[in-house]
Amino acid sequence: MALLLIASMRQFALARELSQPSSGSIEIDDGWAEHEGDRLTWANPEFDDRSWEIVDLENLGSSEVGSRWFRRHISLDRDRTNLNLLIAGGDGTYELYLNGAPVTGTRLRSSFAVSRPAERVFPLRSANGDFAIALRTRVPASYAAWHLPQFMNIAVGPSAAIRYERQALESVRLYPVAPSAAINLLLMLAGIGALALALYLNAQTEVEYLFLGFYLFLQGLSGLLSTLQLSGTVPLSVNFLIADPLIYIGCIFQIEFTFSFIRRRVGWLWRVYEVALIAPLLFAGLTWIGEFPSDRYVILEASVTAPVGVLLSVLLLVRYVRGSREAAWLIIPSLAPAISNALFDLGTASILLGWGRLDFLADSISAGAIPLQITDLGALAFFLFIAIVMLLRYTAVSREQARSSVEFETAREIQRYLVSAEMQAVENCRIETVFLPAQEVGGDFYQILPMEGGATLIVIGDVSGKGLKAALTGALAIGAIRTLISDTPFPAEFLRRMNRALIRAQQSGFVTCLCARIGPCGEVRIANAGHLSPYLNGVEMATGAGLPLGLIEDAAYTEIAFEMSSSSVLTLLSDGVVEARNPAGELFGFERTQSISRESADSIAKAAKDFGQEDDITVVEITFLGAACTPPTLAQ
Repeated sequence: MALLLIASMRQFALARELSQPSSGSIEIDDGWAEHEGDRLTWANPEFDDRSWEIVDLENLGSSEVGSRWFRRHISLDRDRTNLNLLIAGGDGTYELYLNGAPVTGTRLRSSFAVSRPAERVFPLRSANGDFAIALRTRVPASYAAWHLPQFMNIAVGPSAAIRYERQALESVRLYPVAPSAAINLLLMLAGIGALALALYLNAQTEVEYLFLGFYLFLQGLSGLLSTLQLSGTVPLSVNFLIADPLIYIGCIFQIEFTFSFIRRRVGWLWRVYEVALIAPLLFAGLTWIGEFPSDRYVILEASVTAPVGVLLSVLLLVRYVRGSREAAWLIIPSLAPAISNALFDLGTASILLGWGRLDFLADSISAGAIPLQITDLGALAFFLFIAIVMLLRYTAVSREQARSSVEFETAREIQRYLVSAEMQAVENCRIETVFLPAQEVGGDFYQILPMEGGATLIVIGDVSGKGLKAALTGALAIGAIRTLISDTPFPAEFLRRMNRALIRAQQSGFVTCLCARIGPCGEVRIANAGHLSPYLNGVEMATGAGLPLGLIEDAAYTEIAFEMSSSSVLTLLSDGVVEARNPAGELFGFERTQSISRESADSIAKAAKDFGQEDDITVVEITFLGAACTPPTLAQ
């Protein structure tokens, strides 16, 4: 959004033309005695000002920095009553004295509180109809820098005529800015809507809505504040201290939005440009104190901000040529605000420098009875384009989220099938299980199934990948387990047959799996297919390094055999325990896992979750209670 600080002299001429004194009022812009300096004695009606220069306030043109006094004597018919004085002048740049007495409601203000010319009406009371009017003025550099006239109109007359005069001037001042205010309010509301949408969709994954929201809101706020100071309803300082900085910050958010929209990281050259966008704030401050010409500052602003839209549009065009169809959506929206702001700045510079030929760029454009600035058209075009673009994007995202939600629920439902729903009673053993699913559906599974002869088969595994695909592969593995359990009592052969079943099902990915057969007398056989090794009484067991299931059809597996004594604890777990990660990026690791491997399943799972769960956590803990029996002989 370009600076909306400067109104061309044409606007002031139009104000004077439309606010010519109505019947009964007298314009008193001419015949004023003027003197540089500041002495309160000059308010005295008896003061001799014949040596002062006589000026016409209407033809003073741009105000000059410093303190000055203006005096004039007027004589009216003493029979005329209910008279009023109308002054259209810079609010805070003058104090009014009538017949030597200060008039309540007028005072000189600091440069931070001075506003553009506004209309004020003051009652006139005098016994003989003679009035000595004195105006004590002080113009700050920030006011004069933008070539603003200190006084636009001074008139005296009956209250009805002056009221009409004031209303005419006020209409000329406020009416042209109403459309700009409405457009900028629309941008702010759209920005708030985009921010709310970002929070609703998840600001971390849909960051483009976040950047767009800030861009629209800041640009709308900057434009609204500039528009309000243009109308004289807020001080000029609001533009320098708030609206101007928001212009450059808004450009930075436009860059961030564009790159996030096309899913690219901002390069270092763009980062340098973002830093460079802050530099003009120094010159804004110098212009505020009168040390840097306003015409150069306007050109500087255009030179710094216009390339944002142009370069982004070129970037988007290149991305479109390279196959990114979405990039084409932003080419015109990115260009519209930058070009319209730059053209407005050129028109403003033309007025300030007296070029003449480009003045029309800073003039209003009539759309029927509605006056619009070229910047309004740029902002409106951007809003309309971006509304369509983001509506299309939101529709696509909503469809994808709906599809993902259905997929997620389906995967969750399948995942419930991957773990034993009911704990089977196991002879001479106590078994504890804990399954803590991660936020994203993973592929952990375990099964505890009875076998002939009083033995129990315990299978724990982890499917590669996430989501529905992993859940379906896990379901396939569970089906294979339940089909094969009656065929062989040996874990190594069991894994070999599972591997073939998964290969034949042509499932992509792989499955790590640990298979343990526990007999009623504590005899154990374990085979491992790429899974984490189990822990026996807090000691990691060497189970061999078999390949995960689903990779090679002829993979072979070995098994180990041992006996558990009374109170021995065998712990099986998934890599969600070892790979838990804290906010500092540190893994839970094997050492911590081994140190707590004799604790209860609940304690192990809780320790990993509290450390920083990132994946499914599964813990199966078998405690052998002891038995005096002879283990059965397994047929090979």
